[in-house]
Amino acid sequence: MKLSEKLDASTILYPLQSNSKEQVLHELLDHFINLKYLTSCDKLFKYLKDDDQVFNSASGRGIAYHYHTSIEVSDTTLVLGISEGGIDYSAPDGLLCHFILLILEPINKPNSHRVIINIFQDLIKNSNIKSKILEVNSPQEIEEIIQTWEMSNEEDDLI
Repeated sequence: MKLSEKLDASTILYPLQSNSKEQVLHELLDHFINLKYLTSCDKLFKYLKDDDQVFNSASGRGIAYHYHTSIEVSDTTLVLGISEGGIDYSAPDGLLCHFILLILEPINKPNSHRVIINIFQDLIKNSNIKSKILEVNSPQEIEEIIQTWEMSNEEDDLI
């Protein structure tokens, strides 16, 4: 699986307008509604918020992941929100989160988020890519960075 199969300019929110974790969740869920992946998000918001009480969605290094199953999606879907200033997620390393990924999975694939998270971590662990993404002017530029990174990885795999 490629990240670009799940993330493109339409599923990248840049820059996020939110200033808090709750606002980010609403903004990302509203984007799913705008994309017609969801018809409503009230219950899903509550589930995600409850999940965050048990497991901190911040993974460190400026990244947070939210994921949940949804009866409204037939395939794993995601939205990436990018905050220039960062959002306080009470991360274990104390850093603000600049990259917030929301993954919705179909009921019959409740663990598909793990593959997406692993791929995203590979992308973001490259500090040059992380910096480039924070310096862009549009979701289209972020999409291009992801595609370039994937092509570079494909070439490395051929060697």
